[in-house]
Amino acid sequence: MKNKKDIRKVLKNSLNLKFSIKPKAPTEEQIQKSLFVDSITTLLEIQERTEFMATEFGFDTYAYEDKYYRVIENLFKLHYNPEQLSLIQLYLYELKPDKTWDGMLELEQPGKEVVLRDFSTPKAVWEVINLFTY
Repeated sequence: MKNKKDIRKVLKNSLNLKFSIKPKAPTEEQIQKSLFVDSITTLLEIQERTEFMATEFGFDTYAYEDKYYRVIENLFKLHYNPEQLSLIQLYLYELKPDKTWDGMLELEQPGKEVVLRDFSTPKAVWEVINLFTY
């Protein structure tokens, strides 16, 4: 609400016109992207915490967290097609944990040339997996 007042003040002072400001609701795609990015970021944080506890304190929490990961993966399977799911798993379990990985992915799509794409952040993963929607 404060931003709306600031915007109104700037526009009023600079343009001196009558106008109205209406907030625009986020699109379904924006909501899904936000939820995806938050979910992947949280999964990465959980993995880092698990590794930290194992190396620093000797607590192995993998057995406890395994069932949670299975539930999350099953939910991903309900929502994403096999190609998308494969890319998500590749990012979470193989590429991101590799500290020497440069963040790039060679992407091959049927009938197209192989291209190098950024795959270093959850937002970049979102962009790539949406190339494989049916």
